[in-house]
Amino acid sequence: MSEQGGDAVIVWRVDPSRMVWAGVLWTLVVLSGVGAWLAWLVGPTEARAVRAAVATGITAAVSLIWWLVLLRPRVELRDKVVVIVNLPATYRLSREDIVAVTDGLHGAEFHRRDGFKIHAVALGDASAGIGRNRLAEVQKALGL
Repeated sequence: MSEQGGDAVIVWRVDPSRMVWAGVLWTLVVLSGVGAWLAWLVGPTEARAVRAAVATGITAAVSLIWWLVLLRPRVELRDKVVVIVNLPATYRLSREDIVAVTDGLHGAEFHRRDGFKIHAVALGDASAGIGRNRLAEVQKALGL
């Protein structure tokens, strides 16, 4: 048992189909950077060096965005708490404090007993009625 509220029982991440398309995009960006550096190696000019540097910067930016938006967000259902990891913050909600889980604009909304709502970006496919099966999984796992 960890200090974060127990061992993870179930973990939900961003929809795998989105991960695949993001991986394809990331691969294309990396290949363009590699191509720019290979072009510079074949004929080292200042213009090609600048293109290679810009391609490297774009690769770094896309990698950071990919990590922040697709790899980091998750919902972990633990023994005593639900851990929601979003871009700006990580929330640890006691399972007893969650009274409902509904679909919201930016993902599933976890309604707390005190009236506040926490959005779970990892369940973003639940918004607008898309992917209600994942939302139903969460509700069933929490016993709601």
